[in-house]
Amino acid sequence: MPNGRAMTATSATTVAAPAREPGWVDEVGLTGGAGLLARLVRLNMLVSAALDGLVEPFGLTVADYLVLGTIRHSPGGQGAPSRLCRLLGRTSGGMTLALDRLAAAGLVSRAPDPTDRRRIIVELTEAGDVLSRRVNDRLHEWEAELALPAAVRDDLHLTLDVLLDAVATPGAGRRP
Repeated sequence: MPNGRAMTATSATTVAAPAREPGWVDEVGLTGGAGLLARLVRLNMLVSAALDGLVEPFGLTVADYLVLGTIRHSPGGQGAPSRLCRLLGRTSGGMTLALDRLAAAGLVSRAPDPTDRRRIIVELTEAGDVLSRRVNDRLHEWEAELALPAAVRDDLHLTLDVLLDAVATPGAGRRP
């Protein structure tokens, strides 16, 4: 019973059922207990703070790192700003500011698309590629430091993928 949780089996995966509410539930005043959204908000806050602390020594924000990482993993190592906006949920104005900042730092370059002069192609510079890989390595080190057992990690991957699909479904969580 790790972390005070009893394990119960379901047909899809093993699910942790709380034996008791964690201490933070009382601390933040959730007298009725913590539901899924409260847990997700708490996790988001903790992970966001950790990520901010991990990327800050590299002179980046998490949003800037995500732009670099998305370009690095894009087909051909290139990306159109409109695609970056769609993948990262950013506005075109916010993406322009991020790309301006990254270009000024020498981490990305922008050039007209040779097949369509109306479009811009964004690529990482060598410095941007190196920095993106260094930050990515540090993020993987942090994840490994969590020391989650392989079975728990596998269950989390499956559970979070199901949750992501459910939340990403148009109309999810909205009343008709």
